Amino acid sequence: MLEHTFCHLPGIDILEEAKLWDQGILHWEEYRELLKEKVKDPSDMHSRLLLDSLDFSRKEMDRKNWDYFFFALPNQQKWRLFPIIRENLLYLDIETSGLGSTDFVTVVGTYDGKNFKTYLRGRNMDDFPEELSNSHVFVTYNGAAFDVPFLEREFGRKFKNRHLDLMYILRSLGIKGGLKGSEKALGIKRDLPYEVNGADAVRLWWQYVQYDDQDALDLLLKYNKEDVVNLELLFIKAYNLKIKDTRFFGEVITETQS
Repeated sequence: MLEHTFCHLPGIDILEEAKLWDQGILHWEEYRELLKEKVKDPSDMHSRLLLDSLDFSRKEMDRKNWDYFFFALPNQQKWRLFPIIRENLLYLDIETSGLGSTDFVTVVGTYDGKNFKTYLRGRNMDDFPEELSNSHVFVTYNGAAFDVPFLEREFGRKFKNRHLDLMYILRSLGIKGGLKGSEKALGIKRDLPYEVNGADAVRLWWQYVQYDDQDALDLLLKYNKEDVVNLELLFIKAYNLKIKDTRFFGEVITETQS
C-alpha cells in the first residue's frame, strides 16, 4: 500500500491522491514517469519538488528508514505502513495494580508476531526495557494514553519508540467499545474460562499476591496474552477494512490468528 501512496508528498492530500488514482496513476513509478515529463518545463518547480520527494521516498524505503514515513504520512494514514513494517511491530499490553497515581505495572505482555513474552512484577519485569529495541514499533489499544505513560512512570524513562494506537484506527472505521468491544465487533473470540475484564485483572493480581493463588496468576497471564496476541488480528482486520475503501482491495492480508 505504501507504494500506492502519494499523500505524504508536498501539496498532495488524500483528495489529490484519489484524483491521481482515478487517472490510473497507481504506483510511485507511474507517477515518477509522469513527473519526469513535467519537469522538462523548467518553470514547473512544483513537479520538480514532487519528483525529488518521490525519489527521496524510494531511497528511504530501500534504507528501511520507517521514521521518515512516520513523519511524512498524515496521522490518519499511518495504517498504510502495516505490511512493510510488520517485522518491526511489537504488540504490547500491560496489567496494573489499579488506576491510581500510586499504582504500578504488574504484567507486561509483548508479541512480535512470532513469539509472546510475559514480564511479571517480582520476577523478570526489569528485563523489559533491556530487551526493547529502538526499532520496535509499539502497537497497542489506547496505549498512548494508558500503557506507555504507565510504563514510563514504572521505569522512570521515556520510550521513544514509534507507536500505532489501534483505538484511533478502529474508531476511524466506526468501531468503538474498548478492546473487548472491538474484538466482538470484528468476530474475534477469546479462549478463557469466563469473560475477564480490567477490573478482574486487578483482582486476580491481588488474589495472587495476598494468597499465593497460582490459579489466579495463571488466569491473569492468560488474559494478558489474549489481550496482546489479539492486537495483531485486530490490526489485520482493521487494515483490510481500510484497504477495501481504496482501489487496492486485492492486497488484503490473510487473517490468521496466532
